[in-house]
Amino acid sequence: MDKKKIIVIDDVELNRALLAEVFKKEYDILEASNGAEGLQKINENKDDICAVFLDIIMPEMDGFGVLQEMNINCLIQRIPVFLITTDATNNVIERAYDYGAVDVIPKPFNVMIIKRRVQNMVEYFEAKRNMDTDTFQADQLLKMQREDLNNSVGSLIGHICEAIESRSKEESEHVGRVRLVTRLVAEQFAKNKPEFGLREDIVEAIANASVLHDLGKIFVPDNILTKPKKLNAKEREIIKTAPSAGAKLLNNVQGIPEPFFTFSKEISRSHMERFDGKGYPDGLKENQIPISAQIAGISEAYDALVTKRVYKKAIPHDKALKMILNGECGAFNPDLLKCIEEIAPEIKKEVYNIQ
Repeated sequence: MDKKKIIVIDDVELNRALLAEVFKKEYDILEASNGAEGLQKINENKDDICAVFLDIIMPEMDGFGVLQEMNINCLIQRIPVFLITTDATNNVIERAYDYGAVDVIPKPFNVMIIKRRVQNMVEYFEAKRNMDTDTFQADQLLKMQREDLNNSVGSLIGHICEAIESRSKEESEHVGRVRLVTRLVAEQFAKNKPEFGLREDIVEAIANASVLHDLGKIFVPDNILTKPKKLNAKEREIIKTAPSAGAKLLNNVQGIPEPFFTFSKEISRSHMERFDGKGYPDGLKENQIPISAQIAGISEAYDALVTKRVYKKAIPHDKALKMILNGECGAFNPDLLKCIEEIAPEIKKEVYNIQ
């Protein structure tokens, strides 16, 4: 009988060798030196892999990128993922569990402890896979029903976000415009960067999830949201708590289907992150920022510039585009800057009705 497989995804060869040595008697070991290669091997062997060891910081695609794709492809429910990291901070641990990792194991690790943890979790997931046919069919039916909820849930939360906009005295159509800009940017990014695998349904899910970008503002006092003058340092710090508050609120919501749920949490928490690490709330940089949040973030920044707010006048579209391209709104992914520059005329026409 063929042995089950474990995959070790780590850019450090020594770490891969150590874990391979621990498990080689019980399992066939697959190795990958970056997230993109690891994800490809997971997809090729998904029926035989019983555990994934995953580093966070890697070239091409980091560990959170792998977890995101496993969520989108519904593999995270079938295969236990163990995050192996030297950065076992509370923020990393929280993000890992949000993405569906079953355990976070700090380096250097104790061989006996990690072996026992893996054995227990593999047995648990194997039992889940071996559930009887009736239970499986019921689970599939529930999944279909949750997928059917996508539009209604998105619409409902869209109304919540419109209420947020009204409360802050900004234009109530803001979330709708951000959704449209997000879709256009995501479609262009999918064309320019096919290796990211943004299928049509993924683009739609990201666009729908973008309506939740400011969900956390419900926790910000009215006197700050409606202040017509520049915020002071204390008020700015309060505003900076909104993204993480929105993501935390979403974590407590039940029944939201994937991938809408994952994208909603990513966008709510990380749309104010910037490519150079100078954003908030987590100071993520480059591709540590989920691509969904990067796309929604640049789209929201564009709409914030070209529309009137309680604290500013509307900026002409051409000037707003130059400001974004020049980094005056923070650093964005160069690939996304190229996208928004390429489709700027389409955005003006389709979203803002400017010929």
